[in-house]
Amino acid sequence: MEVFLYLLPLVGFFAATALLIHAIFWGMTFTVDEAFVRVRFYGWSARKVALSDIEWAAQDWSVWNEHWTNSVDPKRIVLLRRRTGAFRDFLISPPSPPEFLKELAAKGVTVR
Repeated sequence: MEVFLYLLPLVGFFAATALLIHAIFWGMTFTVDEAFVRVRFYGWSARKVALSDIEWAAQDWSVWNEHWTNSVDPKRIVLLRRRTGAFRDFLISPPSPPEFLKELAAKGVTVR
């Protein structure tokens, strides 16, 4: 039984790694509400960007950015250009970028 106690940190490490991978690829969602674009993990807001702070949005990417994506497919990347911040480009990867951009346009964000 003592041998298994030495394995607990290793088991904990693998469990935490598996939870992190699951949270990034399957638990991350992107929503638009009345005032914010939110990045959520399992329903909890991890990051939000005010709609009033978004200068424009496009289905594009940039080199220097704040990166909140859960896909390696470049066709799913949406770039939100902010007016303020150290990194003005904010990348997300919603499941359907054209629909997400239409939703942003309906909220008054300029879409390129």
